[in-house]
Amino acid sequence: MSFVTVCRLGNITRAAEALYISQPALTRQIQELEQELGCQLLVRSTRSLSLTENGYLFMLRAQEILDLAKQAKNELSENGDILHGVIRVGIVESKIMDYFADAVVQFNKKYPHVQFEVYSADGDDLKRNLDENKLDMALLIEPVESAKYTKIPIEVTEKWGLVIREEEVSPKKKTLSYEEIIERTLILPRRYIVLSEISSWFKVPESKFKVIAYHNLASNALIMVEKGLGSLLCIEGSFTNRPREGLRFLPLSPERTTSHVAVRKKNRKLSKPCEIFWADIEQYFPVRK
Repeated sequence: MSFVTVCRLGNITRAAEALYISQPALTRQIQELEQELGCQLLVRSTRSLSLTENGYLFMLRAQEILDLAKQAKNELSENGDILHGVIRVGIVESKIMDYFADAVVQFNKKYPHVQFEVYSADGDDLKRNLDENKLDMALLIEPVESAKYTKIPIEVTEKWGLVIREEEVSPKKKTLSYEEIIERTLILPRRYIVLSEISSWFKVPESKFKVIAYHNLASNALIMVEKGLGSLLCIEGSFTNRPREGLRFLPLSPERTTSHVAVRKKNRKLSKPCEIFWADIEQYFPVRK
């Protein structure tokens, strides 16, 4: 706790005040920790502190331990008729967020003491966090290739298309053909499995695309489109979640759509609030039978 507080505040004096101990006592604690670990964690100067490479690694692990301790405390305190705790959900950038927000509203009416921790990223990042037990469950775009997850298919579909500057296309244009897209400079998703699927749609290897950049979330990629660096191939929800003036989303022709899936690790017991939310997913989302 002391080391993480020092890292967060970047100053021994302020950290000592936050921890209600003296500055010499806190300095001694950090020195003893460095001696115990056999490496330097902090680089001290007259005005500030900075982390060494070892210090940064130790800070990450220490924060993980504190987060797990907090989670365990919440889970152990589940008792009586009052359900409380934290449900950690990873969500891709898509229209699924509208459904999830409605689900939180409904769940909160029944269990007002339960909190949600929402993490947005692409599917690869979300699966990695699931594997490391940093998330309880995730809402992903298909395809999801791994067999190590329990899955619930969700019938919330997204169209694939291209985000393009309005000035580059006629206002009457409603779709883009595969041939038109191949000729453009593109910004593509970084996920290998998605890139493979896109290549199969266009019937050309990935190497044939004119790619200026890859992205994990559309937020920054849309700015690149604004600047004229290229056109963003993505699902519609990635654009409609944060539309930007001067840009348009044009669906592919022939049309390509994808669905969502809710996933959790197999054989992993979750906290009581998580298990209840997972069991009720079909109430909150249109589920594919």
